[in-house]
Amino acid sequence: MSSTRLGLRAGELASIRRAASARLTPVLTNRTSAHRPSGLRLVAPSTTSQERRYAGGRYNRAALQGMMPRIGDQASPSVENTQRMSVNMGEMLERALSMVVPGTFVLPPPSQFPKGLGKKLKFLTQWALIKFQEALTNASVVFSSKPGIFKRANLKVKRGSIIPTAKALHRAVSEALAAGHKGTLSKICTRHLAGSLLASIDSRPRGRHYSWELVNYTKKPFYPRLKAHRMTPISTERNAPLIRQAIVAISSKQRVVQYNAKGEVIPGSEKEMDVVENVAIACHIDPKSGWKQSEWRYLGTIRPTTLDSWMQEKAVLNRRMMNNK
Repeated sequence: MSSTRLGLRAGELASIRRAASARLTPVLTNRTSAHRPSGLRLVAPSTTSQERRYAGGRYNRAALQGMMPRIGDQASPSVENTQRMSVNMGEMLERALSMVVPGTFVLPPPSQFPKGLGKKLKFLTQWALIKFQEALTNASVVFSSKPGIFKRANLKVKRGSIIPTAKALHRAVSEALAAGHKGTLSKICTRHLAGSLLASIDSRPRGRHYSWELVNYTKKPFYPRLKAHRMTPISTERNAPLIRQAIVAISSKQRVVQYNAKGEVIPGSEKEMDVVENVAIACHIDPKSGWKQSEWRYLGTIRPTTLDSWMQEKAVLNRRMMNNK
């Protein structure tokens, strides 16, 4: 459901990944974009001017003792590096959670396939190749969590819980946004999406209220359906955290109503709509803590992939791979 249906005016998040910038559209807002973060860089502590002057013998012992911090006043270099690394890793995780994993392919319904038999075959071939790579990559991640070849993997994927989780988050976010519950949005959405949604709540006309209702799920023989499920590390470092991302297509009938300051329904504001949304959810996995998985968070909604958009994204990914060699 877009922001215009609730009269919201959320600002767009900064476009980071050019090839896929138009593909991610958070629910009830305009859009956001994806980017693959680079690795961490640790900064060694530099030598201070006091230390250089001490080496030159320009201060007496009493003066030096007065300038030097007491025990506990300053963290050791190793502690500072650890703290800096934790901050950088946390920032990378937040950024990665808010972005579509590069190379994500969201197959549209057959009615939206490209015209022409040749283009249709090319489109489906690209999709089949991506699905194969997706399955192979996910299997390798699960295998890498094994403590031994003949032992069970520590990572429990539980694919069967993905669709119910996506449906629950989709409903919770829409209800919280309509009701203006900022705390709920901050808890279950990614940081970037939450910031955009909170801004849209603040920009509402004074005294205007909204209600959102999921009337029922539609097209049940075909929806909901898992469109993509990917796991990828956020950097090339050994045992780096992984982002787990899933795209679930949900078809539903929704009702939106607007109210004035007196709680009265604004005439003509009640609307029912049948929509199909590709809901994106994400979490992170930490290999260093026994492959524990964080809570799923709501990322937004994603537009279906087109042949043109995919070929453009594929070209960008190929150039990045060549530059990394």
